[in-house]
Amino acid sequence: MFSWEDKAIAALSLTSGWVIILFPILGVLGLLWLLIGPPKHLKWAVPIALIGSALVILGAKFYTENILNLWGEPLRWRVYIFAALALAALALIAPRLIRSKHWYTRLLTPIAAVLVVLAAGLQINQVFGYYPTVGSLWGDNGVHVQGLLPSDTVDKSKLTPTTPTVREQSWHPPAGMPSAGKFVSVRIPATVSKVHSGVSYVYIPPAYRVQNPANVPVLVLIHGNPGGALDWQRGGRITQQMNTYAAEHHGIAPLVVMPDVTSGNSGTWSLCMDSKRAKGATFLGVDVPNYVKKTFGLGLAGGEQFAIGGFSYGGTCAMQLAVSFPKVYPTFFDFSGERGPYLNGGDSAIISKYFDGDAAAFAKANPLEVLKTTKFPHTTGVVLVGSTDFYRPQGEEVYRALKNAGAKVTLQVATGDHSWEVWRPAFADNLGWLMKRYGVTV
Repeated sequence: MFSWEDKAIAALSLTSGWVIILFPILGVLGLLWLLIGPPKHLKWAVPIALIGSALVILGAKFYTENILNLWGEPLRWRVYIFAALALAALALIAPRLIRSKHWYTRLLTPIAAVLVVLAAGLQINQVFGYYPTVGSLWGDNGVHVQGLLPSDTVDKSKLTPTTPTVREQSWHPPAGMPSAGKFVSVRIPATVSKVHSGVSYVYIPPAYRVQNPANVPVLVLIHGNPGGALDWQRGGRITQQMNTYAAEHHGIAPLVVMPDVTSGNSGTWSLCMDSKRAKGATFLGVDVPNYVKKTFGLGLAGGEQFAIGGFSYGGTCAMQLAVSFPKVYPTFFDFSGERGPYLNGGDSAIISKYFDGDAAAFAKANPLEVLKTTKFPHTTGVVLVGSTDFYRPQGEEVYRALKNAGAKVTLQVATGDHSWEVWRPAFADNLGWLMKRYGVTV
C-alpha cells in the first residue's frame, strides 16, 4: 500500500511547477562543481569530456536520424545539447574523484553528476511531455488499471440499435452512480482482420456504470510510434480528462477505446492500412467496433456514435480510417499526423514491403490518393498542427486534401512542437466540439 506521501510524490508534475524551476538550478550548480578543479583538470579533463560527449551525441544523432530514421523527423537540437551535457557530467566523475583530496569532494561529485543528469532529463522531457508526473516514470499513471468484469458491461437488451444517444439535457443521473469512470485492460479479438494485437485499454464513464446505462458515444484513440496503447493515459492523462468532463456533465463522457496497433510488437506494424502483409485498417474499422458493440452494447446505431482520433502516428492512422471507413468513423481528429503511412525509404519501400511491388494496390490504401477521386461530404474532423512542428506542412497538406474532397474539416494551429504539451490541452479543448458532434450536447 502506498502512503499519501508516496502518492503526493507520484503526482508531482514534471512539466510545470517548482520541480522544473528547482532542478535546472541544481543542475547548473552540479555542472559547475564538476567543471572546477586544478589547472590539469581544466586543461585536459574538461575539454576531453565536453568535446568527447559532443562527438558521441553527434554520432548518435547522425546514426538515428540519417541511417535508421528512428524518429521520422529531426529532433530538436535542445534534446542533443542536454544529452551531451548529461554525458559530459558522467564523464567528469572519474577525473574529479581521482584528483580529490577531500572527503566532501568524493561525496558531492557523484551527487552533482546525478543532478546534472536529472536536470538534463527534465529539459528533454519538456520537449516531448511524455512523462507528465513523477509517477509516470515507473508506470504510475494516476489510475488503477483493472480487469474487465462481467459487472462492467450491461444486459444487451437495455441498449438496442434504436436506443438514442444520451442527451445531456434529458439525462438524470441515478442515485448511486459512481463519481468516476473505470480504466480497464482488455484483449480485442481480431476476428476478421487476423492481425496481431497486444493489450488494449478502455475507459468506462460513470453514466454507463449504472443499472440502466446511458447510451454514451464511443471514441477510439490511437497511440504513436514508437509507443503503445497506454500512451493516451501516460502522456494524455485520458482518465483524468474524462473524469473531469464527466463530473461537469452528470457523469456523461465517451466510452474511450485505446487499441494496441503495434502488431503485437512484431517490429512490422500494419501502418493502419489493409495490405498483403496485414489488415490493419480492417482491425480498426471492423474488429474494434464489433468488439465494442458485442461487449458493451454501444455504437449499435452506427457511425454517428463513433469517432476516432490520435496523435503523431495515431493521428495519421485516424485520418486513414476516416478515409478508408468513412461510414464507421465519420468524425475524426488528427493531431500532428503525417500525410499518410510512412516507412524508411518512402512510398517505394511501402509498395515493396507491404504490397509486393503493386503500386496500384498501395494507391487504393493511400489516403491522399483516395481523396483525389472520392468525395467525403459526411466526414467532419479536426486537423491540428504544432506551430513549430516538423510535420506541420504535412498536416496542412492533409487539411487541404480533405477540404477539396468535401469534408467539413477545421485546421487548428497550436503553439508548440511535436509534443504532449500540444496534444494534451488540444484534446481537452476539442472535447466540447466532439460531444456536440455526437449530439450529446447542444
